[in-house]
Amino acid sequence: MIATKVEAKVKLHKGLEFRNENPSDLSDDKTLLARSFGNVTEENVFTFEYTLKPISELVKMEDLNLEEIKYFPFQTQISYTSLDGARLLRVITKKMEVSTDREELEKKADFKLMSENAMQKGS
Repeated sequence: MIATKVEAKVKLHKGLEFRNENPSDLSDDKTLLARSFGNVTEENVFTFEYTLKPISELVKMEDLNLEEIKYFPFQTQISYTSLDGARLLRVITKKMEVSTDREELEKKADFKLMSENAMQKGS
């Protein structure tokens, strides 16, 4: 065990939304996923799926031009209690480049992680 009382929140860009997640774990606009894990070991894996929001929603966003977006930002906030009892927060922010080249994306895909996600969703 490496931490206890582990909670994670993942925030997506407003043009994206989570999919295949428990609705009670999502914000109303489906851009924030909050999940509690309890105790965590080095072997725990947290996966999620996301997609573009429906075009009908995107066109309503006057300040959003999909053709201008080169990156989508993602942020994860992990709060936990360390083994020495300290309550800690780790924030991870990353920008993912947008691509429409399917071949390129398939070459860069992490199929081990994708299979882990499929197993978690199937169980």
